[in-house]
Amino acid sequence: MTGTDIKKLYVAADGTVAFICPRCGSARKESAQQYKEHKGPVKIDCTCTNVYEVQIEFRKFYRKETNLDGLYFRSSHSGDWGKMVVKNLSMGGCGFKTMKTTTLVPGEEIKIEFALDDRTAAPIKKKAIVLEVEGQYVGCKFSGPPGSYDADLGFYLKKL
Repeated sequence: MTGTDIKKLYVAADGTVAFICPRCGSARKESAQQYKEHKGPVKIDCTCTNVYEVQIEFRKFYRKETNLDGLYFRSSHSGDWGKMVVKNLSMGGCGFKTMKTTTLVPGEEIKIEFALDDRTAAPIKKKAIVLEVEGQYVGCKFSGPPGSYDADLGFYLKKL
């Protein structure tokens, strides 16, 4: 089984996850809490004897894989910016790859700008907080006003 065969399941608001056997279609719902600390795919045993793997996603927002060119700007260092490629995107944040090793640090505020790759090509400009830095990969969460909603981003993420 390759990584692309592993289905991603999202945890519902009530903390449960629904497993559906790809062979027989049998479904069952159970608490996702027992999988919270588990990294990587989880093996599920079905009553039909089929064993399949799923990835359980605890994220608050759906995350879409992307490949969008953009720029990031350091808020604390005026004039310090770099090119980036947004690799994944959600309503709450994004992950991007810098063109060179970055000096960004977790907790730092940045501004990011990129355009969506749909027919609207809507420009997205966001303030964000860096959460993780691994080599050239940076994960961040958006830091907009509480309760704000970006319609362009929302529409883009709903289109699979």
